[in-house]
Amino acid sequence: MNKFARILVPVDGSQGSDRALDVAVAMADACGASLDLLYVSYFGSDTDGTEDMDSWLPDIVVAPAGSESKAVLKRARDRVPRGMEARLHHRIGKPAEQIVEFSRENEEETIVIGGSSQDAVHRFFLGSISQEVMESAPGAVIVVK
Repeated sequence: MNKFARILVPVDGSQGSDRALDVAVAMADACGASLDLLYVSYFGSDTDGTEDMDSWLPDIVVAPAGSESKAVLKRARDRVPRGMEARLHHRIGKPAEQIVEFSRENEEETIVIGGSSQDAVHRFFLGSISQEVMESAPGAVIVVK
């Protein structure tokens, strides 16, 4: 498979994510590739269970997750030039796991992801999503700082 036929770009609205998207757009333009823009949120109405159950997550958490995903994906799509194919995706769960799972399911061989801007203490306690993706992804991972 052509390594640059489809490029997965995880987006979160951060500056690092924007820089990664800019690099992915340049790659896609040069190679005639399409983009998959993926936003992963930790929570959503899907994490609550069935519709008959009372939500354990307050609306103050769930509602912003849904509107934030739409806003981040729209903003990312607006950064992609007209005429370039870009599909929007939203998943719920741990970001690194969902990014790698999406990559495997869709046979994405290239992921372009923004590097962490966290300091060493935050990376130690929280981990780095880009590092986890690099260690687990089935294909090429380009980390943009």
